[in-house]
Amino acid sequence: MGPRFRPRALPPDREIAAQVARGVGEATWRYRARVIVHAPAAYVRTRLPIPAQVESVGEDQCAFEPGSDHPEMLALYLGMLNADFTIVDSPELVDALRKLTRRYQRAIDASQNQSD
Repeated sequence: MGPRFRPRALPPDREIAAQVARGVGEATWRYRARVIVHAPAAYVRTRLPIPAQVESVGEDQCAFEPGSDHPEMLALYLGMLNADFTIVDSPELVDALRKLTRRYQRAIDASQNQSD
């Protein structure tokens, strides 16, 4: 006879689904970053496209570790948070943000030149 154990209650289906989705998504990301967002954790959770573990680090700040297969996509996701943020660790993300900043600035400059 095999080992014996006491069965325990399962969490609600919603929690199980969120944990599986989080685990599957995180396992496949090529790039990860630690980011401090200058907004409350509850706000950030509502802006994320998938469930993620967001840790409150103050009344108006939180931290989380988003990931993506492409740092450019991660930069776009962070931009859609509609909040300021600080990158703690990810040189690839910093480079992607620099590229996007230059691209957006060229678009602004070209738009201004057309209206002159």
